[in-house]
Amino acid sequence: MNIDAIARLVLMLGIPAFMMWRGYKKMSEEERNDVKTDFTSKRFISTIGLVTLGWVFFLLRPIFEMTWMETIGVALLSIGIMVGIVLTWLDASSKWKKTITLLIAFSILLWTNK
Repeated sequence: MNIDAIARLVLMLGIPAFMMWRGYKKMSEEERNDVKTDFTSKRFISTIGLVTLGWVFFLLRPIFEMTWMETIGVALLSIGIMVGIVLTWLDASSKWKKTITLLIAFSILLWTNK
């Protein structure tokens, strides 16, 4: 096992998780219910959830030294980003749709040229 990878995993996941937990404890009951509703929505799970899960797989690869974890992590991260872009594009005004369309085209271009 790689000690540097374990330290990176703890720092990159532990500190944000602790800060989110601390902020959650300071919230009122109504705010907590809003957070629970937001975190369990399909939109949140299909965007932020996939990106976070992909990042976790990506960070776990050096610890267990399995290349398939990195592949799965990158795939989940890419899917989450693409879904987020598409959902933003669908909700945006027409001016922003052009910008987001260019971002989608640019990201697909970069993704396919690897």
